[in-house]
Amino acid sequence: MIKWILFLLYVVVTIFLAWLGNKKTKSLDSFAVGNRDMSPWVVAFALAATMTSTATFVINPGIVYAFGFSAVMGYGVAAGLGLFLGIVILSKGFRKLGYQSNALTVPEWIGQRYGDRNFTLIYAAVNLLLIAMVVLIAYGSAILIDFTLGLVNYFPIYHFEISLAFIIVFVFTYIMFGGTYAHAYTNTAQGVVMLVIAIVLIVSGLPYFKDGLLSALATENPVLAHAINPQSLFFRNFFEVFIANFIVGFALTVQPHFLIKSLYVKSDRDVNKYLTIAICMGILFSLVLLIGLFARIKFGPEHLANVDQVATFYIVQTFSPTVAVIISIALLAAAMSTLDGILVALSAIIANDFYLVLRRKQLNDVSRSDQLTLALKVSKYSLVFLGIIAYVLAYFQHYYKEFSVAIFAQTWIYTLFNATFIPLLFGMFDKQVNKWIVLFASGVSVVVHIIFRYGKISILSSVINIPGLGDVGDFTNPGLTAAYGLISGLAVMSFYYLWVYIKTDSKGK
Repeated sequence: MIKWILFLLYVVVTIFLAWLGNKKTKSLDSFAVGNRDMSPWVVAFALAATMTSTATFVINPGIVYAFGFSAVMGYGVAAGLGLFLGIVILSKGFRKLGYQSNALTVPEWIGQRYGDRNFTLIYAAVNLLLIAMVVLIAYGSAILIDFTLGLVNYFPIYHFEISLAFIIVFVFTYIMFGGTYAHAYTNTAQGVVMLVIAIVLIVSGLPYFKDGLLSALATENPVLAHAINPQSLFFRNFFEVFIANFIVGFALTVQPHFLIKSLYVKSDRDVNKYLTIAICMGILFSLVLLIGLFARIKFGPEHLANVDQVATFYIVQTFSPTVAVIISIALLAAAMSTLDGILVALSAIIANDFYLVLRRKQLNDVSRSDQLTLALKVSKYSLVFLGIIAYVLAYFQHYYKEFSVAIFAQTWIYTLFNATFIPLLFGMFDKQVNKWIVLFASGVSVVVHIIFRYGKISILSSVINIPGLGDVGDFTNPGLTAAYGLISGLAVMSFYYLWVYIKTDSKGK
């Protein structure tokens, strides 16, 4: 009974916070970025909670469980360092133009920066790939609720489907109601709870450290205790563990629900404050990946067939039923904290970057404030459409996934940053850059990533020459193929600048 009381309490508190957010949400600008007057503490908790999703608390510990210490080094250290560095560098650059132009979304920022509405439409379409992250979070949350509430006892056949439906309806509804303020308020409360639970989960593994964590892993299989695991899918060599994950972490910063938070606050000083707080929180949250190692020692290899459920198994079998329920609800809060931020970004993109741009001629005589009020309705209606798509994709991942739902999510989220990283980076730091070169380099980055990921071309395997895995496993890791794509795009930009230099130098002579 206690689990249902705690669960319903969480639902009621979240709805109340969404109601508070609704009182401040009057048009699309307040829905998308608030009134640009939020406390840096609120934004810090919102950003930290957004960066730390189901992937960190529920899904990625399963990857750590499967592949050992190398996954901690790749996801926790290399990718974490890249993400924190990227969020500092790119948030300030994004804010500089975004605040001046009142941009509400990343695609609008890109369109304004390059003076081309078609760029807004192109990158708005690319940003719809965020639905892949929605699927990952909804899937992980559904599994969590299913296990925590024991829905199989009430619905023996369709327990997962019912849990998934609840997650979709619940979070999509409260975001439809409250927008960015609901996202920020709920994330502040969720972030506090997540801090406490992160400490509890990390402390639960102290006995493993006393007995020698890496030694215990090495007893089962020596590669589990090494920073590089040649037997894994994702962490087979130095480049794959450290370089590719750092690149991926840095580039992940361009996700719209990360960068847009720099527009929530009043001043650059507030940006520095919320970034410092969020990064400190993020470091602590990253340590939760260690429960994957704890679980490997506790369970051995028995759960390798379904790594996505390892974190849930660990919680249920390590803590008392009451504590396990509290932790599970806190993890649900972690999931919601990222999901609601993504939904705000996606619905704002649909309304602002598709609807208002495509209907600009028909709305030419309508004032800007009335346009934003109309767009707010569109953004809310779009959440219904997004919810249906998310449910269908998560349902199919449950029955037909490739090793882990993380592979599906990473493949398409990484496609998004392959497309948007170059226009954002060079748009921030080079005022004279050629927009068509940027678009071409962006396209090259995406194409290389997709070809390596799905091409299964034998010649590629021989070029990369990863021993012992053959053609099939070489490009299972989306982080590796995305890194190749990004390096290719940056190479195009390097050749462009070299050509400009040679051309300018020859004229000077």
